[in-house]
Amino acid sequence: MGNPSTYAQVVPRLRYLKSTLIHSDKIRELSPPITDIYASLRETKYKSVSETKNSEEAEKEVIKQFYLSIDDISSFVPKEAINLTLAFAREDEIHDALIILRSIVDGREVSRGNLLSLLWSQSSLNKILAEPDSTAGIQRFVELSVNYKHIYNPLKEALNLFNESKDTNVITWYYLAAISNLYSDSLNDLSGIDKDYTQRIICPIMEGRIALGLIQASMLKLPLRILDLALSKINICNISWLKVSSIYERESSDPIALGTSLKDLFKYITIEGRKEIEIMESIRKSSALVAKRNSEIAYQSYPFSPSLIASSLTLLKFEVNNIRSIITSSYLKLNKDEYEPLLIL
Repeated sequence: MGNPSTYAQVVPRLRYLKSTLIHSDKIRELSPPITDIYASLRETKYKSVSETKNSEEAEKEVIKQFYLSIDDISSFVPKEAINLTLAFAREDEIHDALIILRSIVDGREVSRGNLLSLLWSQSSLNKILAEPDSTAGIQRFVELSVNYKHIYNPLKEALNLFNESKDTNVITWYYLAAISNLYSDSLNDLSGIDKDYTQRIICPIMEGRIALGLIQASMLKLPLRILDLALSKINICNISWLKVSSIYERESSDPIALGTSLKDLFKYITIEGRKEIEIMESIRKSSALVAKRNSEIAYQSYPFSPSLIASSLTLLKFEVNNIRSIITSSYLKLNKDEYEPLLIL
């Protein structure tokens, strides 16, 4: 367990961050037209969004606020919690890096304008892409990432999976496993009660990621050997790969049956539905709601520990994703009944 006094500097910032979060009732009130949404956001830390002209610009302004908070918090956390803090932005970098890798493999031009992680001031991916001919070929891109472990390792593993399967879908599918490894590494920096309490926030999300990865693997008809390469090294949240592999081997031909068989394997998430999309939505929603609830519980005692960092950034990320969904839906002319189920409230 870390010394609580080492968190004395960051806790006031976390409390302030919590105080700036928009209440769920106010999030519900954000509804089209877009002018009304912008007017409401002018009274929040997202006021710069109101100056944007389209959904892409708006989304970038929202995500910038998230990265600014990570920059602020990471300046004051003790060494043991730095990887946990940065993981909340690094997962976006991994997502974008895998998209780039797939584009290179597919022979498509890399569209940098859609890579939101490049907006982060500490973006390692930005440094990689600044190099000459960074996306000219697979080997060049991967080699340039070698100094950034959190990007290099996922790229290397995804490339191995592609070489094994010859299916480019496996590159972007691997994101779910890569994120689990990212947070597993950050949790390994912690110990004792600090780790236990932090896992209560992180594990619901990781269970959701792994469960979604299994359902998607079934839909993509990925063989067990690919999952074994991708998931067997994951050591997080007491998830048993032996049990996972046994269930997948038995039920992988039917995503619905797979979802049913996975129900008792996870501690936090709910898996239900009669269609693939219903099963995936139940996983996504239940994992997020449990993580949100556990984050709120952590704040009731304001623990001087890394669990408060995880709680703060989890709640902020849900808020950011909610606002992004509302703005994008408004530009797409969706009504509230269509987009509200996407929100985590």
